[in-house]
Amino acid sequence: MSVATFEDVRSQAEARLAKNMKVKSMIIERLGLDVEPVLVSDNQPLFGRGLEMDSLDTLEIVVMVNNEYSVLISDDDFEAFGSINSLVDFVEAREV
Repeated sequence: MSVATFEDVRSQAEARLAKNMKVKSMIIERLGLDVEPVLVSDNQPLFGRGLEMDSLDTLEIVVMVNNEYSVLISDDDFEAFGSINSLVDFVEAREV
């Protein structure tokens, strides 16, 4: 078992932050939201008082994730829409 170095951990953290920012930017652009991606927390809810997405927005995000990452989100995968972090966790667990 190898031990991760500080640089390895730092590199992984930077890659995750970049992916979160990319997903936030894509969601904001795709849904035509009037907010800067840097102002959206990675743990902010996507529904309700968060980004205030609705069921049509969900379909847009499903298509976006499929097109960008080749990851399918089914009706049973509602946990993917909890937050930006939840969505990125879901994508990373299923990426090829």
